[in-house]
Amino acid sequence: MPFKATRKGHGQVQYLIVCIAACFPLLIHVIGFSHAGAADLPDPSTLPWHINADRIEYDQTQQHYTAIGNVTLSRQGRTLTADNVQLNQKTREAVAQGNVRLVYGEDIMSGDRLQINMDSETGTLSNGSLFISKNHLYLSGQKIRKTGPQTYEAKNISVTSCDGDDPAWKLTGQNFKVTIEGYGYAKNTALWAGKMPVLYSPFLFFPAKLKRQSGLLMPEIGYADRKGRQYLQPLYWAIDDASDATLYTHYMSERGLRTGLEYRYVLDERSLGTVMAEGFQDFRIDDGQKDNSERWGYDDDELRINKDRYWVRMKHDQGYDSGVSVKLDIDVVSDQDYLHEFKSGYNGFNQTQAYFQNTFGRDIDDYNDPVRLNRLNINRTWRQYSFNTDLRWYDDVIKRRIEHSDDTLQQLPAISLSGVKQPLAGSPVYFDITSSYSHFYRINGTRGHRADIYPRIYYPATLWQTLSIEPSAGLRQTAWQVDQYETRPDHDRDTLYRAIYDLKLDMSTEIFRIYDFRPAGSDRLKHAIIPEIQYAYTPEQDQSDFPEFDDLDLIEPENLITYGFTNIFTARAPDFSDNGPTAYSYRPFLRFKLSQSFDINKEREGDPEPFSAILAELDLTPGHYVALDMDSNWSPYGNQFETFSAILKLWDLRGDSLEIDYRFTSDTSDATQDGIESIRLAGMAVLSSKWLLRAGFEYDLFDDKEIESRAGVSYKTQCWGVDIDYFTEEGNNSFSIMFNLAGLGSIGS
Repeated sequence: MPFKATRKGHGQVQYLIVCIAACFPLLIHVIGFSHAGAADLPDPSTLPWHINADRIEYDQTQQHYTAIGNVTLSRQGRTLTADNVQLNQKTREAVAQGNVRLVYGEDIMSGDRLQINMDSETGTLSNGSLFISKNHLYLSGQKIRKTGPQTYEAKNISVTSCDGDDPAWKLTGQNFKVTIEGYGYAKNTALWAGKMPVLYSPFLFFPAKLKRQSGLLMPEIGYADRKGRQYLQPLYWAIDDASDATLYTHYMSERGLRTGLEYRYVLDERSLGTVMAEGFQDFRIDDGQKDNSERWGYDDDELRINKDRYWVRMKHDQGYDSGVSVKLDIDVVSDQDYLHEFKSGYNGFNQTQAYFQNTFGRDIDDYNDPVRLNRLNINRTWRQYSFNTDLRWYDDVIKRRIEHSDDTLQQLPAISLSGVKQPLAGSPVYFDITSSYSHFYRINGTRGHRADIYPRIYYPATLWQTLSIEPSAGLRQTAWQVDQYETRPDHDRDTLYRAIYDLKLDMSTEIFRIYDFRPAGSDRLKHAIIPEIQYAYTPEQDQSDFPEFDDLDLIEPENLITYGFTNIFTARAPDFSDNGPTAYSYRPFLRFKLSQSFDINKEREGDPEPFSAILAELDLTPGHYVALDMDSNWSPYGNQFETFSAILKLWDLRGDSLEIDYRFTSDTSDATQDGIESIRLAGMAVLSSKWLLRAGFEYDLFDDKEIESRAGVSYKTQCWGVDIDYFTEEGNNSFSIMFNLAGLGSIGS
């Protein structure tokens, strides 16, 4: 599969120059003409072009055609018009003069005079201009010449995307020469703002390839409190059709010179990968001294005394004809502050996360998580079963660099085989099964092996045609082989075994009613109430002898009744034709669920709080411009929310938007877990067709401190615009200005 890996802004200027040359081949296909009403010419249907004119003359001796007045030549979506056209059959020279206009699709070439040799593919367009619809670009020049099959020359070229005779900006150049799939140059190039030159280069040398090409990308220039003056220059390298790379250097006056590499490759239609690596020697450290910690540290408990700083990440997907897929994830960072430091900007955390999510469908651990997952996954899926193998290495940055011991638990490997719920030998009984094997490894602490198998059987039934009932039973069997104990237990056994069963009973029904409902194009509304109740039982068993690698090693006893109901409102909208409704669309616009559990074991033990918190969930989308998502846990004993979160989104067709995100978790008795209360707002306001405002704000209400804030304004006209932004996060303030030239790209600082 051909690989089309590009970076934003790549090849913008050279694309414009190539467009001038690439449009000339439209003219070289004028290899034959026919004219309506000329009895001595061949059948027009046998010729690729057709010509119409007020008058057509033919000199048989000179083999010369002359078309005069409202001349039109057309062929397969191309149309050439002119006041007159001269064609010499012997020399194969064609000349179009007076209001010359060539339309190809949505692109338009025009000029005073067009001369072309149809055999040698050479010619000249005088006082010509070209409109490229895709980029909305206008290119003009005194003479644009095609001097060979792949070579072109031009004088006094001007490029702009502005409509009208007085453009707001333009790019000019002289003595332009280029070879397609080769190189080109231009002299005295300048970027103009109105009638004022703002950038000038006496000589411009550039690759002129229609395919991907190597070259410098648009730099990033700026200033930030923590980094000082900055200049980041990327270099793009088109290695071959299936791979490319971007190398970059990032100068920071306060921190040093950071260098990096991003390498992308495609092996086949199912296999591709990306490797990113960067590093630098930091001038600054966070060693606990007041000035150093305040300026170069972050609000955490760990110092950063290392100067060698780096970040390496990679994702690779490999597919096979057998259905086996392999995925590799690598994420190794030098210290816990690095991803805070480079959260935004070129190849920062935000950009990396978005790229991995869009390209591979999976992201990476959050920027403030010091434990980074590295994983090799092998998967095979059948219709009813799936096989999965993971090699998981959790790299704890703090323990690796600072602490003398590392008890981070690794799984090398974790293997599972699962079967989905399916009929058992054609009977009314169903079953599913999960099984796993894990090798738990840690440098310091308990490590060993565990095998687990968990089959479950179900008997679904319907009572009185309204009540769905499903009893089920499972038997979990687990075995351990311990290689090393952190503290040797009294039983002194290395091999352990556990078998434990569990029982469940699920019951539900649906009560609904349909109403007439006319707003927003709907005709019916269905309101469904779904009551549910579940009983779950797991017996108590002494499990104190077993190692504790994860939650599977300790199965808590359960004697629980969970009950609740769900309200769902669904609107039906018909699609009409001349003969009435032809189809219907259904939109669930409101879902509200309440549920709670009662612990029988707690009640028998005299626990004063046998009831769980009340879980409430609300999803509301009443129209095309409002969405509300809420969930909460309400304590019936403390009469307060234990958790609450809500996201409200508002938008309109004009582009205005507002998002409010509130999250709350009450303070717990666990000293290691603090409460959380934060609010985030993000909005955009379209003031007019030219002006746009945007702002964002996030505040930690629990600790009473600002997390981040941003504000910006954009001004946009038909052919240019400017973005001005201010951003502050964790004491780091930055300011940026970006100019956007439509069709050309962006420059700014």
